[in-house]
Amino acid sequence: MTGAGEDDRSRDWLGPERLLAFSDGVVAIGLTLLILPLAELVPDAEEPHGSGLEILTDNLAPIGSFVLSFAVIARFWAAHHRVFDDAPRVSPTIVWINTVWLFTIVVLPFPTEMVGSFPEDRFTLHFYVGTLFVSSALLTIMTFLVQRSRVLADRAPKRGGSGGTGVLLLLIFVTTLVAPQLGYWPLLLLFLSSPVERLLAPVVERRLQRPRN
Repeated sequence: MTGAGEDDRSRDWLGPERLLAFSDGVVAIGLTLLILPLAELVPDAEEPHGSGLEILTDNLAPIGSFVLSFAVIARFWAAHHRVFDDAPRVSPTIVWINTVWLFTIVVLPFPTEMVGSFPEDRFTLHFYVGTLFVSSALLTIMTFLVQRSRVLADRAPKRGGSGGTGVLLLLIFVTTLVAPQLGYWPLLLLFLSSPVERLLAPVVERRLQRPRN
């Protein structure tokens, strides 16, 4: 009976290649949605004596938020692929967490456009940074669960994905709550994500190896 129960549960597990294919499509949609508000600037700014350069110089805030969001989503996408590359079959729990993570990716174009329209608004600041943090936190949770599944399957955990970006985004989010006058400047801390990842990697690896001892 136990073996039959385990077989029934295993049918609910999903191959990583299917999850990656679906996630790639949703991320591609999210990236595409980011550019649509900028494309709409061209007909809105059209006038007899206007110029293409003026469209850029008059819309630095939306262009900057687009570039930042594109870079962040691209980084999340690359990290997502590293997590599930050569991973065991993923559990329904991971599938649902991944679905919520994809929701944050699709939602991100909304606060991104708000940043361009209301660059000084505190709610927009918290909404934008909070969305980034939730997305990063969900990715960190999936990383830990997949790494644990590799350990339990007697496979060595892959290096990387220590949650350094999530830690930085939590720090950035708290900073925007405590000192909102700093605006979006704390996001520059994301440039430290690689050193923080390397610093946290040994700690995460020790925690992952603990169940095997």
